Amino acid sequence: MLCPGCARPVVQFLCDRCRASLRPAPERIVGDGLRVIAAFAHEGLARDLVHGLKYRGLLGFPWVVAGALADRVPPHPLVPVPRVLSRRLLHGVDPSLELARAISALTGIPIVRVLRPPLHAPRRAGRDHRAAPPRFRVAGPVPPQVVLVDDVVTTGGTLLAAASVVGSQKVAAAVAATVAREKR
Repeated sequence: MLCPGCARPVVQFLCDRCRASLRPAPERIVGDGLRVIAAFAHEGLARDLVHGLKYRGLLGFPWVVAGALADRVPPHPLVPVPRVLSRRLLHGVDPSLELARAISALTGIPIVRVLRPPLHAPRRAGRDHRAAPPRFRVAGPVPPQVVLVDDVVTTGGTLLAAASVVGSQKVAAAVAATVAREKR
């Protein structure tokens, strides 16, 4: 296996040097109080690995994220923020579900798939973030407190849309990467 960061032969997903280059991200608050716990700052190799997960199904990365988040995630059910169906079909992966599976495997926290995505929504990644976030709907009962799981947060629009559907007062979020802004 080759390290996706430097193409050196490795036994694990990332070589030690590339793993050390991933910069931890501070917690941040988006909207009116949604606590976001991120594994890494969305820059350099972390940004490349998020893109690799989203567009090429790079399934080793969720385990790196889970290792960084395992002892920081509140012990509430994990709710993956689902990818819109058109992009899940196009790319063959739902990054948030893969991240939730890895976090669940390391922590024992259950996954509850209560959010349903629309068939399609305007792409926000790498584009104008003024586009409306996806309109999620709830399918089933929502536990009293949950942790939303998503791949990356820049403006927080998608997470806030998901939080508004499940009840924003009972939510925290765990993500692979965030644009690093200090917690208020």
